[in-house]
Amino acid sequence: MNILKKISIVGIIALITAPSYAQNVADGLRFSQTLTNGTARFVSMGGAFGSLGADFSSISINPAGLGVYKSGEFTFTPSFKRQSFDSDFLGISASDSKNKLYIDNLGIVLNFKPYKSGDDGIQDINFAFGYNRTNDFHSNSIAIGNYDQYSIMDYFASISSPYEDVDLQYTNDNNPFETQGTGAWESIMAWNTWLLYDHDSTGWTSSLHPEDLVSHQNVVSTEGSMGEYEMAIGANISNKFYLGTTLGITNFSYTYNNTYSEDAYINNTPLDNNYRFNYLDYNQYIETKGTGFNLKIGGIYTPTPSIRIGAAVHTPTFYSFSDDFSYSITTNFDTTGYPTTFSSTSPLGKYDYKFETPFKFIGSFAYVYKQLGLLSADIEYVDYSSMRFRDGGDGYSFWDVNQQISQTFKNVLNIRVGGEVKLDDFSIRAGYSYYPSPYKSGYINSGSNIQQFSAGFGYRSGNFFIDMAYQHTLQKAKYLFYDDAYLPTVNTTLNQGKVLLTLGFRY
Repeated sequence: MNILKKISIVGIIALITAPSYAQNVADGLRFSQTLTNGTARFVSMGGAFGSLGADFSSISINPAGLGVYKSGEFTFTPSFKRQSFDSDFLGISASDSKNKLYIDNLGIVLNFKPYKSGDDGIQDINFAFGYNRTNDFHSNSIAIGNYDQYSIMDYFASISSPYEDVDLQYTNDNNPFETQGTGAWESIMAWNTWLLYDHDSTGWTSSLHPEDLVSHQNVVSTEGSMGEYEMAIGANISNKFYLGTTLGITNFSYTYNNTYSEDAYINNTPLDNNYRFNYLDYNQYIETKGTGFNLKIGGIYTPTPSIRIGAAVHTPTFYSFSDDFSYSITTNFDTTGYPTTFSSTSPLGKYDYKFETPFKFIGSFAYVYKQLGLLSADIEYVDYSSMRFRDGGDGYSFWDVNQQISQTFKNVLNIRVGGEVKLDDFSIRAGYSYYPSPYKSGYINSGSNIQQFSAGFGYRSGNFFIDMAYQHTLQKAKYLFYDDAYLPTVNTTLNQGKVLLTLGFRY
C-alpha cells in the first residue's frame, strides 16, 4: 500500500471508531470509595469512632465526636506504607512493590466553655481545623504470561472500521480528541506502527498469523491521593447529647502510567510482505486532578455513662475534575533481515467534567467500661449505584455512563469495629474494617472485598500523648490487560502494611 492510501484509511478509522478512553465506572468508584485513614488511635481501632469522638479523625465519620472534647488539642500523624502486588496470569506469577512516606493527619481543636454553672445546657463548644487523608493511590504492579490465542493487534483490528478513502480532518486543531475520540487514536497508532496489516469489507487483520504466539507483560505505576481539609463545629449539651457538623473541602490527584508489551516467539513466520513482528509497547498516561466539597452532620447520645449511640449523614461530595491523557505505541519488525522501529503518539487530550459521590449514612454504638476499656462498632451504608458524572466540558451528559453505573454497582454496608484496654497511662488497641465489593454479582470484581486489620498502643502523660498503629490491608481483584472480553483475566493480590505515629498535645 502506498502512503496516500494509508492516510485515507486512517481517516475513516478516526471518524468512525468509538473512543477507548472516557470516564468510566471504575473512575467513579475511585472517586467515591474512602478507607480507614487518619490518626494512629483512629486507625488502630479500625476507624470505629462514630459514637466515641474526642479524636480528630472521628470528625470525618461523625462530626458530633468533636463535641466530646473537654479541652483543645493538636495532632500530627506521619506514616510509612509498603505495598506489594502479586499477580497471576494463566499460572505465571509476578510481583512488585512500592514504599511511600505520608502525612495522614494534621489538626487542631479549639475548646470554649460557656460562662455558666451546672450540668444542664451547653457545656463545651469546639472548633476544629485540619486535614485527614482518606485514600492513597501509590502502587507498582507487574503481570506477565503467555497466551497463544489472542493479541492486542486483534483488539485494534476489531475496533477499526473496514472502510477506506475518507480524508482525516480535524474540526478542532487544538484538541483533536474532542471530535475524534481516543478509540480512533488507538486505530491510528496501530496503523502507523504496522499492527494493522490488511483489510477487506468485513474488517482488518493483524500483523500476526493466527498460529503465531506472543508473550505478554503489563507494568502499571500509579501515584496520588485523596484527602479532606475540614472545618467543624461541635457542642456538648448536658453531657448527654453531642452535635456537630463538618464542611469538607476535598482534593484528589491520580496519575496512571501503564505499559503493555507483547514479544513474538522466535519461530513465528513472516507476513506475505516479509515483515516479521518482534515486539510492541503500548503506553498509556492519564492524570486526574480535582477538588470538591461536602457536608457532614451527626449526633451522639449517651443514655448511660457506659452506652454511646451515634448517627451521621454525609452529603455527596461535589467534585470538579480535569483529565490530561495521551498514548503512544512503539513496535519493532524484522523487515527483510533488518529490525525497524515504528512509533506513533497521540496528542495530549484534556477534558473537564463534574462528579457526585453517593450519600453515606452511618450508625454507631459503643460500650465504655469505666476507665478500663471500650468496644465500638460502626455500620456505614453507601449506595454506589447512585454515583453520577455531570457536565462534560463539551456538553456531554454522561447518560450512558451513568446508566452503566446503575447497572454495575449496588449498595453496601461497610463495617468497622475496634476495642481499647487501658493500663494506667498505657492503652492497647485493635480493630478491623471490612469494605465489601460494590460490584453486583456477575461482574469481574464482585468478590473483590477489602479487609483492614489493625493494632496499636498509646501513651499519655499529662497533656502530651503519643500513639502508634499498624494496619494491614488485603484485597484480591481481577483486571484485563485491555478492554476485550476474549482475553483471560489477571488475578491480583494486594498486601499493604502501614505504620502510623501520632504526636499530640492537649491544652
